[in-house]
Amino acid sequence: MTDREDDLPKRVAVVMVAIPGMVLKTGFVYLRTKRRARRAARGVMKGMVKNGVPREIAKELSFQYDDGLRVRTFVRTFVPGPWMNPPDRS
Repeated sequence: MTDREDDLPKRVAVVMVAIPGMVLKTGFVYLRTKRRARRAARGVMKGMVKNGVPREIAKELSFQYDDGLRVRTFVRTFVPGPWMNPPDRS
């Protein structure tokens, strides 16, 4: 066996050990960012209502602001699927 073939199990082991930590860190960063976006969306909604925007419109706009950080939104953006061309419901 060559040195490269002998080194492969070590490389695989290093990757297997590193992945759970990376997933946890990424998850915590995502949750923290999502919490900040929700707080900001609430603040935006309160500000719009305070300045005379109807509550329903303000709620919809703040939902759209917060909706940008959903995992489903990311997946739908980057992964092709049936949601790319929704069926015509007319």
